[in-house]
Amino acid sequence: MVYAIILVALVLTVIGAARARRIALRPVAAFEAMQRSANEAIELGRGIHVSFGSSALRDGSTLAAISTAEILYAMADRTMLADHPVISTLTDPITLMLSQDTLRKAYNARKLLQYEDIQTRWYPAGEESLAFAAGASIAMLDQEISTNIFAGRFGAEMSILAENAVRYDRNVIAQSDRIDGQAVAFAISEVPFIGEELYTSAAYMTGEPISIGGIVAQDVLRYLIIAALIGLAVLAFLGVTI
Repeated sequence: MVYAIILVALVLTVIGAARARRIALRPVAAFEAMQRSANEAIELGRGIHVSFGSSALRDGSTLAAISTAEILYAMADRTMLADHPVISTLTDPITLMLSQDTLRKAYNARKLLQYEDIQTRWYPAGEESLAFAAGASIAMLDQEISTNIFAGRFGAEMSILAENAVRYDRNVIAQSDRIDGQAVAFAISEVPFIGEELYTSAAYMTGEPISIGGIVAQDVLRYLIIAALIGLAVLAFLGVTI
């Protein structure tokens, strides 16, 4: 059964990728806001701050780290000619290399040499990552940042980051894969950015056909599972056993 589901998912992904140009993705306010913020950063001569939080490439937040890297690449690509470069902040040393490589890849794609490793800032993780929150808050204020994108793993420390951003009139787009962090993010983010929306960043921000195909596969499988659950519930109500 599991292999059948995997096979169906792969087939749907390939079909979706082949038809990517004709597939209209449903609007996601957070990604639309990110695209607007890139334009604003160029017009205002400011930078963008993308924070991974404590997302790491070795635990349950691996997918969140990779998805945030997709956002970082897209924002760097869109704002490369702005007066201030994109910066990223994080706490995990392995994610540090991911962030640096992502930015380097974006600059190389445009054949530009302005990239510097200091665009990625590492801060030590303490209890509830308060040390990180303090360091990232200073970084966003030292730089001329117009929009802060917090995506990945954040706890209650997000309230410190958000409070500093709002106090100094910086825009905030936030999400977390932890309940306490998501509660703060939902309250302070200018647009809702909830749950699995982060994991669709490659499709929305880069438009890669294979990523769009993956979203199509997820949606189809979701509807099939819902239909199966409803069918089983009806059969159980009618007293039919399988």
